[in-house]
Amino acid sequence: MSDPTLTERITTEPTQRHSLWWVPNALTIGRILTVPILMAGILALGLQQESRLASIPLVGGLFVAATATDWLDGFLARKWKVVSGFGRMIDPIADKLLVAGCLIALCIVARGSWMFMIPAVAIIFRDILVSGAREHAALTGKVMPPTKLAKWKTAFEMAAIAALIVWVVGLAVLPFDDAVPQITYLAKMTGLAMLWVAAALSVYTGSLYLRAAVAS
Repeated sequence: MSDPTLTERITTEPTQRHSLWWVPNALTIGRILTVPILMAGILALGLQQESRLASIPLVGGLFVAATATDWLDGFLARKWKVVSGFGRMIDPIADKLLVAGCLIALCIVARGSWMFMIPAVAIIFRDILVSGAREHAALTGKVMPPTKLAKWKTAFEMAAIAALIVWVVGLAVLPFDDAVPQITYLAKMTGLAMLWVAAALSVYTGSLYLRAAVAS
């Protein structure tokens, strides 16, 4: 027969937490901390400040790192079974801050062009609205997980920002290389097209979240 004391100790003793349990949340917080630096780099490139050439690897590296950690933090949290309430709360906030910060900087570079401003405002307003709708739904005990269309919206946002960063880099190196204009123009048009698609998806999915929150 087994020792009842030993059996009780085994069943009541908490499971050992992974030694790197803090890494996913640290990656998410790091993504938030990169936002103001990334914004400053985009502005330096687009407004052709003296530091613009030195900002190219900074902006490219930070944006790649930020988008990579967006996937990596969730993957590690699930793999190590260290998903936490704090992580579930801070991850969407980090995503929204990254998108909003980049869009604001790009709108400044575009000098308030309506082609940039309208989709950017639609996306940022939608994210604020959905955050409020989710908070209201949570108070009634209802969970509002992201829809497939919302995930497509995020994918279009990130792809649009990446293309527009290429456009901004093109603006920075334009005075030094005459072969850049075609690539710069293509990146701008591609980025704007995807940004408008993301804005349309933002408005539509935002209305779905709002109706679900009101119904709750």
